[in-house]
Amino acid sequence: MTVNWAVWKPRLLYGGFALVAFVLSLRWTFPTEAVKERVMFEAGRRGWQVEMDRLGPSGVLGLRADGLTLEDRSGLKLSVERLDAGLRVLPLLLGKRVLTLDAVVLDGRVTGSAELSGATRHVSATLSGLDAARAAAMRNQIGPALGGRLGGTFELELPYNGDAPDLTKATGRVDLSMAAATVSGQLPLPGFTGGLPLPRVPLGAVTLAVKLDQGRAAVERLETKGGDVELSTEGLSVALQQRLEFAALSGRARLHLAPSFWQQPATKDLKPLADAALMQSKISDGTYQFQVAGTLGRPQLTPGAHATPGGVPSSGGE
Repeated sequence: MTVNWAVWKPRLLYGGFALVAFVLSLRWTFPTEAVKERVMFEAGRRGWQVEMDRLGPSGVLGLRADGLTLEDRSGLKLSVERLDAGLRVLPLLLGKRVLTLDAVVLDGRVTGSAELSGATRHVSATLSGLDAARAAAMRNQIGPALGGRLGGTFELELPYNGDAPDLTKATGRVDLSMAAATVSGQLPLPGFTGGLPLPRVPLGAVTLAVKLDQGRAAVERLETKGGDVELSTEGLSVALQQRLEFAALSGRARLHLAPSFWQQPATKDLKPLADAALMQSKISDGTYQFQVAGTLGRPQLTPGAHATPGGVPSSGGE
């Protein structure tokens, strides 16, 4: 079949001109203030207060916001240096709405996508180089605060009930890692009112792998290696609910404090008190074993079932 370019060439040129004219007119006549007000209104409906320095078009069907600040009713605040969000064209032609995100936040980057329609929606994201020490959410929590560079991925399937995801039926997985991690603040340990005070101590490499199935998050791996404080868990799980700070925890944890941890000025005077308070948790290799309970917002540690006074494992110990 021979293409008659004398006929098709003008058509293609006119079509291309029309497309370019449409894109340029869309950018030049972009209703910045109207879109900004709509974004703030929709965020307010969901309990968020939004401020931004600049809002404008991005791509064919997208927006770019610079200097974005999100704050919820509890005072939790997140600052985003730049956010690009847009709808994918091909799924839109097939009757689906898929939102893509590319954000510069916490000195790192987050990219991902989320379905905006359907009873069950797929959400995925990739995190790279996020500075955990800058996370306001972490600093405002009761308990230890983490520092380091966070990266990883998550893939979730979220059933929706109206406009809100039903976390009690969520499935998927989360894989995160943190290099050169540190911890400071209060480590919640039995026998210490408010927790064991921690200076800024190295954790080394932190790894977290979680599988979600019907609203239960099973922690396949949570461990720190190569630092003054080494932690690992076994059988740890979280029963998800809409308010994550109240999600119930259950499982076991092991904690090892290196000799260098007790040599720091802030902790060296606490060692005798710690040895007495944690005697019920200590086993023969110097590791402390605990049962984990409570909630994500307020975890509780009690002496492990396999530990006995004097640091001798019971007959059921590992």
